[in-house]
Amino acid sequence: MTTETYSSNAVERSRLNNRLRAMVTQENLITLVVALIVAGAVIVPLVVLFVSSFKVLDPAGWDTTWGFGNYVTMFTDRIIPKAFVNTLIISSGSTILATFLGVSLAWINARTNCPGRSYLEPYNLIPFFLSPFVGAIAWHNLGEPQTGLLNNLAREVFGIEGAIINVDNIWGVIWVTGIFFAPLVYLFVVGSLRRMDPSLEDSARTTGAGLFRTTMTVTLPLVMPGILSGAIIVFVTSAGEFGVPFKLSAPYGWETLTTQIFSKAVGDDANHHMGAAMSMALGIITVFLIWVQQRYIAPRSFTTVTGKGFRPNVLDLGPWRWVAFGYNIFFIMVAVVLPIVCLIIVSLHPVWTGKIVLADITTINYVKTLMWWHPEAISAATNGIGNSLILAFGGASISMVLALVISYMIHRTKGFGVRMLDFLSMVPIGFPGIVLAMGVLVTYIQTPIYATLWILMLAYITRFFPYGQRNISSIMLAISEELDQSSRMAGASWFTTLRRITIPLLKPGLFAGWILLFIIFLRELSISIILFTTGTETLSVGVYYLTNFENEPLTSALSMAQTVMLLIAIYAFRRLAGREALTA
Repeated sequence: MTTETYSSNAVERSRLNNRLRAMVTQENLITLVVALIVAGAVIVPLVVLFVSSFKVLDPAGWDTTWGFGNYVTMFTDRIIPKAFVNTLIISSGSTILATFLGVSLAWINARTNCPGRSYLEPYNLIPFFLSPFVGAIAWHNLGEPQTGLLNNLAREVFGIEGAIINVDNIWGVIWVTGIFFAPLVYLFVVGSLRRMDPSLEDSARTTGAGLFRTTMTVTLPLVMPGILSGAIIVFVTSAGEFGVPFKLSAPYGWETLTTQIFSKAVGDDANHHMGAAMSMALGIITVFLIWVQQRYIAPRSFTTVTGKGFRPNVLDLGPWRWVAFGYNIFFIMVAVVLPIVCLIIVSLHPVWTGKIVLADITTINYVKTLMWWHPEAISAATNGIGNSLILAFGGASISMVLALVISYMIHRTKGFGVRMLDFLSMVPIGFPGIVLAMGVLVTYIQTPIYATLWILMLAYITRFFPYGQRNISSIMLAISEELDQSSRMAGASWFTTLRRITIPLLKPGLFAGWILLFIIFLRELSISIILFTTGTETLSVGVYYLTNFENEPLTSALSMAQTVMLLIAIYAFRRLAGREALTA
């Protein structure tokens, strides 16, 4: 070998080594490791769920064969096709109601001179944080034909015979899900309304268009991408909602896909493979709608913000401003005040007959559901409180650490796994909790973590860490990269930069995201109801247990305890995240 050839080979080896060293950096290694962890947590359960849906259980329930039998049963079964139709009706009705409420409230608060609108806005968002299942329990006690508080007050005060409302049907489900998911649409729309160029509306007004015509032909069409995005999210969320139909419609013959998935997933005669097939059907519907939103609606943005400095016009409603004020107060009453007041009243009675009896007022229901050391304490309720706090504290902490690393990798590094990481962090958003829970169940049912809190924590983190990640990403994008680059140029590693530069700047967002996830974990039901076992009940499962096996006062007492915990967390979230939290 000549000297020149040896020298040439040495140069090539040196270049190859340099390329390898450039690839094997802290950023690339951490990105790859985190991407593999996220892929294992997200993709594996969905793949196992898909495969399991093609396993058909024999009539004896002992063996399985491969085939499409589960999917055939979905179309030929006596109940499942009706449940599918009911799900579509509920999702469509809830979307229409939530969109109407959300858009109208956003317009009133963002663009009009409605009195006290800045003080009313936080209360408009409270249903976003509360449990729809608890809302269904409250409205059942308000609108049940025989024992509903509103129906009995109407009989006693106005002498009305029969019932003025009945929420124990499919329309009751639409009503409760619609008012509790209205803040989702509100959040999608209010920001665009506040940043809209007022000259667009002024042009319409100068041509003689009135307030109503300008709003319908100019204002709303300009924010239509936000309206459609919010509507699709509400449709998907309503389709995956379990607690509301379980309480208000399933006991009265109105089954939905989620209640049917639950019935197939638990119990002595559980058929996980049939549950997997139904979950895949629900998952395909929701993923398709999310794809439509991402592919066609999200990019379809009209120019509502220009480079000019401006403040959107505040429309003078004249005397109608008091109508707008009354409308906003009405929403807060039906979505927040009435349900909470009803829970308090019912929880203070030993037996609920639909009438307030002052002589019967007692706190025994709170003793039985909250004081674990009391001999009459109900273990499912007291266990649920402790388990939920463990899951909320631990799960929110782990989720935010994962969300921080993922956000930093996506927005501050150029690793080769960044695109894959960004995609994986979006996948859980497209699947309802009950679908992802079924995937986790069939994946880990024969592993040591089954029947422990760890499987619940894994499912919680997998399903909801994208919420924390998006929260951190929005703040990280507002922080100049020059700060990180200066640190790296000074010789600091990526970990040192993250610890000493990025995290201190993100502290408010980290705490706000942690509390948001804490709230979500504290009220989560769809995942818990599939994965819990005796001893691993959560707070929402405790409410479910009391609904099934105890009376309404006990159920209301635990529901009220959960609501108070959530309200305290909401207050902390608003204090940490600021007045513009979620709505900016």
